[in-house]
Amino acid sequence: MKKVDTIIVGIGIAGVCFAEKLVQNKKSFYVIDNKKTGSSKIAAGIFNPTVLKRYNMTWNGEQFHKNAITFFKNIENKYKKKIIFNHDILKIFSSISDQNNWIVASKKPLLKAFLDSKIYTKKIKGIKTEFGYGVVNKCGRISTLNMINGFKNKFKDNLLNEDFDFKKLSSHNKKIVYNNIVSKNIVFCEGYGITNNPFFKNLPVTGSKGEFLIVKISNFSLNKIIKRSSIFIMPLENEHYWVGATYDNLDKKNKPTQLKKEWLIEKLESIITLPYKIIDHKASMRPTTIDRRPMIGFHPDYKNIYLLNGLGSRGILLAPTLSFWLYNYIYKGLPFPEEVDLNRFKEINV
Repeated sequence: MKKVDTIIVGIGIAGVCFAEKLVQNKKSFYVIDNKKTGSSKIAAGIFNPTVLKRYNMTWNGEQFHKNAITFFKNIENKYKKKIIFNHDILKIFSSISDQNNWIVASKKPLLKAFLDSKIYTKKIKGIKTEFGYGVVNKCGRISTLNMINGFKNKFKDNLLNEDFDFKKLSSHNKKIVYNNIVSKNIVFCEGYGITNNPFFKNLPVTGSKGEFLIVKISNFSLNKIIKRSSIFIMPLENEHYWVGATYDNLDKKNKPTQLKKEWLIEKLESIITLPYKIIDHKASMRPTTIDRRPMIGFHPDYKNIYLLNGLGSRGILLAPTLSFWLYNYIYKGLPFPEEVDLNRFKEINV
């Protein structure tokens, strides 16, 4: 039998962040993942602690942002892969009222470090800016694909590429046994896959389907993220841009649809005036909760079976801090904020 400190199930954003916390503290682990494409592998990866629809800060946004930047800088150096791409966000205003709301928001204590109070009116080639735009600083994107591939290359001996078989899992004498592995605990980081997890499937993870386009816009060299209305246009490489995303809480099929494609095209053409070519159209399920807060903690009946989930569309910001909290709880007995405790939901006991 092989002995480790922790088994991790799932190698998305949450799984990588928790595994790195184990490495930092010299804990042994195995990661079990089936290589299927989850939301992490195709996520936009935008790091931005502000909510530009309402002009406020996300819960604990400043702390999450600071911790995330530190974490991703460290693993970028460690993996020797380009992971962090810094881009200001240009928030395109839709009205004079929108401008006024921006100016007020930029003076709020939590937002003034991120929102430039100036209203910019300089024209941008290919972008409709009738009412000008504002600049959100300290933002950008994380290449989640580079991050996950970098982790896999670095820790290939710690990976088991297979579907997790719950029939092979047992918990007794304060030990977890899976196949020929004995562990002190197990942490499930499955994203929307939680809906098939017999220990946590009753938790209210509603799931929010997101669809996005990859387009090529020639002769458009703006190295900024464009935000207008409900979508982002984000630069990638080779004149390619990520355009999205949709939010659908009803459709649970992980396939792109013509209806949402047309919606994205309509939104894109309301922003840009340049010709473009659609390269790809993809969809994934975000693991969202009914109260829009993530979940960490242990199963009430199995104290060594843990969960890190419910990161929604802000996994890049949340995962480093949540991993820190969960690690400190498991190995040091330190409490974490009750707002993220999975046991706030009574459904887990059903």
